Amino acid sequence: MPRADRMLPRSPAEAVVLSYFTLLMARDLDGLETIWREDAVQEIPFPPEGFGAFVTPVFDGRDAIMAHYRAAFANRRDHVFTIEAVHGTDDADCIVVEATAQSLVGETGRIYCNRYVCVFRLVDGRIAMLREYVDPLAFAAAFSGGFDAHR
Repeated sequence: MPRADRMLPRSPAEAVVLSYFTLLMARDLDGLETIWREDAVQEIPFPPEGFGAFVTPVFDGRDAIMAHYRAAFANRRDHVFTIEAVHGTDDADCIVVEATAQSLVGETGRIYCNRYVCVFRLVDGRIAMLREYVDPLAFAAAFSGGFDAHR
């Protein structure tokens, strides 16, 4: 499986979606902010329990989304996304990505390893919606006890 930062996009929409993963890997949160629409929504249908506002089922608006990423990536190191598959749909602005993430969580000293299925919807070349399916138990195992935001 290739790393996200080594993949060549097949369309402008795929370029935006792959930049999402690449910017997170680089911890370039200012760059990440530019690919989201102001009115964007991020959904996590199966959030881990016990994390309060740190991980909620819905982050509404770019500011709320970015606050989440700024907290989640404050002490992440060696974050790598490998891409298993990128699926186009009948709608050129809807892309589905299967990916795996791995990193070191500085707050806990644990390795985070999780699989994702991400459904992206773009509007005017920026992310309007991301629905992120992830294993909440893997998230909780790596992050539990590391953030005051969820206590």
